[in-house]
Formats: sequence, C-alpha cells, structure tokens
Amino acid sequence: MPIVIINLITMKRYLRIITAAAVMLCGLSVMAQVRGDVTGEGTVDVSDINSVVNIILGKAHATDFPGNADCNGDGTVDVSDVNIIVNIILGKDVPPIPTSTTFKRITSTDQLVAGKRYLIVCEAYEGAMGGKMPGYENYRALVTDGITLSNGTATIEDDSSVSIFTLGGSSSSWTFCDGTYYLANSYSSQLNSVETVADNSKWTIGFSENNATITNKQNTNKTIYYQPGYSDFNASASGTAVQLYVEDTGGSPTITVEAPTFSPEAGTYGSPQTVTMTTATSGATIYYTTDGTTPSSNSTRYTEPITVTTTTTFSAIAILNGTSSAVVTATFTIIDNNANANWRETSYNIPESSANATTSSATYGMAWRLEYPHIRPDDNSTVVVHATSDYGISYSLEIDKAKRANRWSCFTMHDGVPNNNVGRVTNTFSPESCVEEAYQVSHSEYTTGHYTQSSTNLDGSNMVTFSRGHICASEDRQSSEDQNRHTFITSNCHPQYQAHNAGLWSRMESRVQEWGYSSTFRDTIYVCKGATITDVELNGTTVSGTIPASEVKAKFGVDITGTLVIPRYWYMAVLCLKNGQYHAMAYWTEQINSSCSSTTLTSCIISIDELEARTGIDFFCNLPDDIETVVESTVETNFWQ
Repeated sequence: MPIVIINLITMKRYLRIITAAAVMLCGLSVMAQVRGDVTGEGTVDVSDINSVVNIILGKAHATDFPGNADCNGDGTVDVSDVNIIVNIILGKDVPPIPTSTTFKRITSTDQLVAGKRYLIVCEAYEGAMGGKMPGYENYRALVTDGITLSNGTATIEDDSSVSIFTLGGSSSSWTFCDGTYYLANSYSSQLNSVETVADNSKWTIGFSENNATITNKQNTNKTIYYQPGYSDFNASASGTAVQLYVEDTGGSPTITVEAPTFSPEAGTYGSPQTVTMTTATSGATIYYTTDGTTPSSNSTRYTEPITVTTTTTFSAIAILNGTSSAVVTATFTIIDNNANANWRETSYNIPESSANATTSSATYGMAWRLEYPHIRPDDNSTVVVHATSDYGISYSLEIDKAKRANRWSCFTMHDGVPNNNVGRVTNTFSPESCVEEAYQVSHSEYTTGHYTQSSTNLDGSNMVTFSRGHICASEDRQSSEDQNRHTFITSNCHPQYQAHNAGLWSRMESRVQEWGYSSTFRDTIYVCKGATITDVELNGTTVSGTIPASEVKAKFGVDITGTLVIPRYWYMAVLCLKNGQYHAMAYWTEQINSSCSSTTLTSCIISIDELEARTGIDFFCNLPDDIETVVESTVETNFWQ
C-alpha cells in the first residue's frame, strides 16, 4: 500500500478508510516506541492518528499528549505526520527522523570549558571549518552544506562535514581536537592537522565583541582566519574574522569564574595600602571576609578600593549566576612606622667611589625596612645609607656623633645580592663624609693614636694590638666593586683585637655569610651587626661596654693616645625569612686577645630578647608585633646549625 497524501477536506473519508484498515489488522500490536505513539499507550494505532488530526484541526495542542506528534521531525505537526503513523501501523518502512545539533555563539572566555564541543565559524561566509582541503592538506576547508546560521545559532545536520572540535587544555593553553586530529600551526600560514598534542597545537583564545581571536601559543603572530581568496582557514596575521560556537546541551551554559586578584600584590609594606580587587570574569561580583571565615554571597560585597592601615588578611571569592570561583587569600602586612617615627632625612654620599655610585637622600619610608633596629630619638644620632646604582641599598649604619662611633650596621642578603662577583677591592678606609668633619674618624687615627702599634704578645711574639674591625664585612658585600668599597668607611669599623677579628668573629661572619648566600636556607636574611659603645646589662648588672686605654696599657704596654671607642662586646642579630616563616637568633662575644678557637659558635647564640636586654637596642622593631614577640623570645638552635 503506497503512502497516502491527503488534505483536510478529505480527512473524514481518510479516517474511515484507516479505521477499516486498522480493524482488518486487529490483533497487530506495535512495540512501544516514541515515534508515532502520540498517546503514550505503548502501541501505535488509530488513536494516535486521531490525536494528530485533532492537533491539525486545532481541537487539541501537541502539549496535550505525552508522545511526540512531530513524527517526521520537521518542526511542525501536519498531514505528513499522519502519513508516518499510517505507514508505521501498516508495517511499512519510514524515513528516519533527520537529526541535528545546535550550537550557540560565545563571546567570553567564561564560556570556554574543557570537554565541551565547539565549532569554528565564519559568519561572513555562512559556513564553518571542516576537514583538510583536498590537495592542500595543511589547510582547512569552509563547509556551507548541512549548516544553518541564524542570529548566533548554528544548526548542524548529522550528515554535514563540518568539524566539531572537543576543547582541551586550560585558559592559557587550549587544544582543538576533531576526534582524529588536533589543529596546529608549524610553518608559515599552515593550519595543520596533527595526531598528538605538541607546543604548536596549543592556542590562546580571546574575544572582541562577537569575534574570537584564536592565536597559536608557540607562534604568537599566527591567528586563525578564513581566507576568502583561497576558500580555506589558515593561521596567519590577517584575514576574515572567525567566531566560536559551543554545543547547546540545554540548561544554563557552564561557565568558569576566575578568582579575584589583588593590586598591589599581597606583601609587607611600610605604609597604608589601597587594595583593589578584580576578576577577569565579566559581570561577576566579588565578596570578601577579613576574619578568617570562608567568603560567600552573604559576605561583604566588594564595591570600591579598600585602604589597609593595619595588617589584614583578605579571603575573596567571585560569583556569577550562582557559579563561584576558587577562594583566594592575600595578607597585607603593614609595618608599624611608629617604631622608627624619629627617622630624619639624612643626606649621604659615597667617598672613594666611581661615577656609578648613588648620591641621594634617605627618606622616612626607608626606616621600615626589616633589617633596621629602632633609631635613637635624639640629634646625636645620624643614620647613613650606602647604595649603588646597580644593586641599590648596600647597607645602612647609625653613628653616635658624640662618640664618633658606629652604633650598628645593617643589611640584607638574598638572591638579588650575589656573592663573589668581586673580591676585596681596597684596604684603604675613608672617613664618612656625610657627617660634619668634627664627627668623622680619619684613617690615620688608628696609627697616630697607637691603636695599630706593634707590641709583644703574651707568648713573646710580635703583634698588632688592634685592627680596623669591619662591622658590615667586605665579604658581606661582593656584588660589585662599588658595593665592596662602601664597606671601607671608618664609620663601619671599630678597633678590634686582631686575634679576635681573625678568630671567633671571623667564624661568626663566615657562618652568617654561609646562610645569607644559600638560597636553599633562606628567602631573605636580615642582619644587624655592631659592638657596644655604652654600658651593657649582664645578668642584671650594669657593666662597661668598652675597654679603657688603661686596660690596654696594663696588658700590652701600649699607650693609647687616641679617642676612639674600643668596644668590649660584639654582636650579630640575624632574622631569616623562609617560605613565609621568620626565625631569629643573635651571636654575642666578648673581644679578648685570643682567637677563641675552642669556643663553639652554638655556645655564642642568644635570643634577640636577650641581646636587646644587654644592649638596650630594639632589633627588628618593624616586624608585626605578634611575629616579633615569638621569634625574638626563643632560639631554634637546630635551625641555625
């Protein structure tokens, strides 16, 4: 029996014929199936025909029935659907329902999701990328058959040769795979098809309005365009723009929300900071907390830059249409500037240095650096900063003008301060010319004052009583000749027994240098070194922190006629930052005319709190108080081995 084509005028007559045919075929049961079973009873029979006819006549709606009345899949319910049901009842072959896949244009990186399927479309030429070009296999063809483009929607018929790509990779390195090949660029404007992922098959994706910019990660001047003159897609510097479409799988599109970022970056600052939060996801809202709890849409909404005046930890999240980003945290450590509120601008220059050396002024902002101790709040104190144009601040020191003596020298050691670029560049010490001449110490004072006079040692050998003992050592600053030369300033040394200088003190210096030059031991080492020029407190007793000339006379028979201070005790305060954790310790030694070769370095270690009690100097005062309290009160001896 042939397929019957009818119209509405003959519908009643047609129904009578079909009813009779159905009666003759009584007992014929059709397996339950979706197609044709409009009533949902599990069989295809006259009731399904009646249902479709009622829909056509306007007596019912397609939504009134559980089954699909559009039996031929053309999007409408009409007489052709009745014909399909008749042939199903009569056991005739019916053409399959044509199937298609719908894709939607995307305009944001939020809509890029690994594992989803995409088309590369050229709307201007009403087609999409297909397979390899016949005869030109290093290019991709434009396919216009089997694809319908309309208002940002692409419908792809099953028999179309359009390439459907599965997106792989991540935001900085996407891949396009059509099931067999990956898109790649390897030479000139070729758009190759390769079987495995390589550097040239990775792409970055951006958007400008409706257009997609798909750029090769290895060859960044190559972007996918359609070339109408050659009727192909290639990777080149120009051409007709393409668009990216994602498969419409129903429901809300899956999006990826980028986590918030902070500007400036989290870190330690010496002044209040204005913190801005942003997300790369357009339309997303940022929420944050500062109390350690996890942020949500119920947390504080970010609306404008936030001024941070005290140490604050932000936890932030970005949310768009119910989809959340990862939670990120950022700590802004604001150092208590009041610790060095007495900082005064102090000009400085670099004597005996090349034209590359810096001559400038120190400013209040420099006083928050972690290596600085508390600066004395009186006009008798002058802070001097030595720097070079190539490595910045070399070291800083504080001078007691009345005593014409160094109170301390401080510096940092990290990967930006390499060692062994140069050796010792001079043995000549120059006065600190940035202070008034009355407070300077000349090199000649060491000889005319008999500090370096030869004398007889206790064992009968000849010796030089005192050497010019570096505080910031020559070996501490070896990144450049200028940097090393800066250590040869008389304000950076004290009279020191040569045996002590070359013995125990030298071993202490070597150990600190070992730590400071080891990137595996530290991220940054902060060092403050000095010697006592005033009384000190030892075991609750005040004792002299200097060696009088009479003591030198009694021991060596040398008449010291100069006025330089001879410190009795020498120290090093060391703070280590590693992986966000701080550790601190101090070395303390009494200088005697001995190398102290049997004295272990471990036996010289004390806590920073103890060093502060002995010297009256507040070390590392710019640390946050909670960290300072912990690291200065204890010594992790095993850490400092």
